[in-house]
Amino acid sequence: MKRFVRGPEPAILSQKGPAWAADWERKRAANPSKPFRWPAVNKIPLNQHLLPQLKEQTQDHCSFCDQYPVSPPSKDTIEHFRPKSRFPAEAYAWANLYYCCDYCQRKGERYDEGLLRPDANDYEFQRYFRWDYTLGRIEVNERATPADQERARVTIELYGLNEGEHPSLRRRESRRRHREPDEPLDDFAYRHYLEP
Repeated sequence: MKRFVRGPEPAILSQKGPAWAADWERKRAANPSKPFRWPAVNKIPLNQHLLPQLKEQTQDHCSFCDQYPVSPPSKDTIEHFRPKSRFPAEAYAWANLYYCCDYCQRKGERYDEGLLRPDANDYEFQRYFRWDYTLGRIEVNERATPADQERARVTIELYGLNEGEHPSLRRRESRRRHREPDEPLDDFAYRHYLEP
């Protein structure tokens, strides 16, 4: 997970977000299986209005695994860090929304209070994680405090940061970086893995 700085809240969320959240809370209370739908703003779903700003703050990389480009092969999605079904009051909270790839979206409704946010003021990769460059895996920093180790473990598990093709894709990007050393780092997936 590469740290990023969250941009200012879009005006549409500060103006209408609380009412949308209250409406979603009412709907969830009446029907817990009700599917979530983004409201339309000028006939365009809200998520389409939010995606450009969410993407900009991560340079179009997934907020969690740092995959790039996200679309394709994935779809452009917005992750509700605290799941909208369990925390309906935060469904439209700017600080709860992250640009995300389909793979990391598999976290779904799972949540743990220890889960790390890549835009938290105190988040530093080295505090929680280390790289296993031979395997392309993100590992828990064994020098971290037990509490920080648990937060790292939960984050790796819930976002599946070592599952699927992530390790092999990291190694592939590393080889590509060696072949193309003058290309901007933001043009590569897994930038933190590639940084010296």
